[in-house]
Amino acid sequence: MSYYLCAGFTLISAAVSFGFSIEAYQSAKKQTESSLTTAKYAVSRSLAFLIVAIGLVIFASRPYLIALATAMTLVQLFDGIIGIKVSLFKTVGPLLTAVVNAILLFLLI
Repeated sequence: MSYYLCAGFTLISAAVSFGFSIEAYQSAKKQTESSLTTAKYAVSRSLAFLIVAIGLVIFASRPYLIALATAMTLVQLFDGIIGIKVSLFKTVGPLLTAVVNAILLFLLI
């Protein structure tokens, strides 16, 4: 049960991260070429995390889930730190997500 709770929450976290990278890509289309290139890199990385997260819900692998949940916890933590300069929503949301993911990861381990 703890595996699928952690995997499900990690999947949600990866999907939200991917959604924000798509939003950044859409915004970057109106900016400079270098902004668009940077946004494309963000989309590619977020998509990779999302695909792996989907795979871990379908094909259970505890070691890979631990690795991905750790990575997503760090991504959300860093997003929350970056969000301090942007808005309260982009600070609190990722930080809460990081805390919940860390708790679920701890329960899994």
